[in-house]
Amino acid sequence: MVKTILFAVLMLVSATAAAAESFDQRVAIAKSLEDTPQGQAYDQILFGAIGEYIQKAMQKCFPRETKADTVRFTLVADILANKTAARVEVQPNTKMAACFRDKFVSAPFPALPAYAKEGTLPIFMDVKIEP
Repeated sequence: MVKTILFAVLMLVSATAAAAESFDQRVAIAKSLEDTPQGQAYDQILFGAIGEYIQKAMQKCFPRETKADTVRFTLVADILANKTAARVEVQPNTKMAACFRDKFVSAPFPALPAYAKEGTLPIFMDVKIEP
């Protein structure tokens, strides 16, 4: 059975998330800011830079011959000025989603856009896996 990976949403925000914010709060902030023109423009740049890497990570973490341990998960992360990711979390935190989280950290992130505040850009992805 071939799994089709749908990236339901790759959203960007320009707000800085405080360390005390919960996962749900971080996602809520991102959702409230997802439709900014700057976010949409950077989304194209970001996905262009990491899209192929993400596809390969999904194939490794969700192999075709193995039943997925989740059908949907959300990832939230902060992209930093040094082109790395920090505070990368997934929910639900299943074995396969955690595998993707661990690989996501090493993605080849592009430079931050000018509107990123304090050298960080929070992003989130809702990922849906369909058989």
